[in-house]
Amino acid sequence: MRYRILKHKHRNPMLSVNVKIIEELKNFLFKVSRDQELLSVFRFSEKDFTRNRKLPFEKLILLIAKLCKKTLSFEIEEFFEQIDIPLPCSVSAFSQQRMKLDGRFFYWWNMVLWQTFYAIGGENIKRWKGYRIIAGDGSTIALVNNTSLGSFFGGQSNGHSFGAAGRTYYAYDVLNNLILFPWLSPYRSSEVGMAYQTIGELGSQGQDMLMIYDRNFCSYKMAALHLWEEKEVKFIIRAKESLNHVRSFIESKQSSAIVELKPTCEAIQSLKESGYIITYKTTIKVRLVRVELPGSVEVLMTNLWEDEGHAANGFKELYAMRWGIETNISLQKNILQLESFSGLTTKTVIQDFYATVFVANLHNLLIKPAQNTVTSTITKRKYDQKINNNKSFGYLKKSVVQLFIENDTSSILERLHDLFIKNTLPIRKGRSFQRIIKNKKSNSKFRTFSNFKPAY
Repeated sequence: MRYRILKHKHRNPMLSVNVKIIEELKNFLFKVSRDQELLSVFRFSEKDFTRNRKLPFEKLILLIAKLCKKTLSFEIEEFFEQIDIPLPCSVSAFSQQRMKLDGRFFYWWNMVLWQTFYAIGGENIKRWKGYRIIAGDGSTIALVNNTSLGSFFGGQSNGHSFGAAGRTYYAYDVLNNLILFPWLSPYRSSEVGMAYQTIGELGSQGQDMLMIYDRNFCSYKMAALHLWEEKEVKFIIRAKESLNHVRSFIESKQSSAIVELKPTCEAIQSLKESGYIITYKTTIKVRLVRVELPGSVEVLMTNLWEDEGHAANGFKELYAMRWGIETNISLQKNILQLESFSGLTTKTVIQDFYATVFVANLHNLLIKPAQNTVTSTITKRKYDQKINNNKSFGYLKKSVVQLFIENDTSSILERLHDLFIKNTLPIRKGRSFQRIIKNKKSNSKFRTFSNFKPAY
């Protein structure tokens, strides 16, 4: 069995793709650290990262990418052991050095990662009828309630207490498990507004994007922005049952219908702010599709037309794919410990957020070859198996620094592959649970405490 797995592993094309992706990430890090013009994009002063210190730009990036969740002194000592430097820097030196770094570096490093995957992934890129399925959704992250974070991000208040919080938004490829466009904004920011700004970015990536949203994003403007892109972006939005045309459609018992939407005053003004001048007579055509659920009916609004081959009976399964973004947000909060930040300032929170997104994507790419191996070789069990995300991330956290400082990338990926396939979980299909709305402060298992970090 061991021989068969190894033999299969070397024929796994995704391993070769990952080697190339890691090389591209290394090249980007090297170019930024050596090119003063590029470096200026990601630092706050021309003097930053010019002196010879223990934590130059590239080492600082790797230490933050390690996602420091334990006591910083322990994390720093472990990092310097990994890069074979006997005397580590102090916690104070690390804290001062990271104040020079713009956290947007990790946003662009992440973009290098997923754009390289799409460029060279070939048959490894999963699609639905030729489309990449992109779910858009937001979330709230809890922050330490200090003056700095509270004044920048804002937060939640119940009249008795205040809690600092931020608002996130993601455009997430649910079939390939990749976050494409992450956002972190103040708590009072609208996730719908962040979605508006992302549509143009998605349109520039090609015409094979199919966006899926829940009913919070249902509006004339949202549909119009997809339709009016230079290259129309396909979308599915769960419609609000309170809308007149949706209620009429439900009562009609039709499985599918094409309707014309008229803009509201709010839509006219909002689109004007986005550069579109329209009137009350500017209608748009959309398709409504009926989805029958046990005890209820959902209506989906879309520009996937029946004459393009999109039958109404396929939309229930298609919309269900959106749940993948919820799973990814949970992975970030409960396995990658997103809300346990390594610093207590705005800059450090931004760095940690985008670094977590980057590592989440890196993790999802690196487990693909192992999942392919498990799927093709483990066939005599009652349930299909999937890689254990918790353990696989633990292995990646120990190896992420070596991935970017050592030359033999292939050997490291093969070693990780062998570790990943030893730790699997059963996939029990068809299970469903009633969704329980919890207090927002209890959604995550891990939170930041300003006076305590574990040393283990």
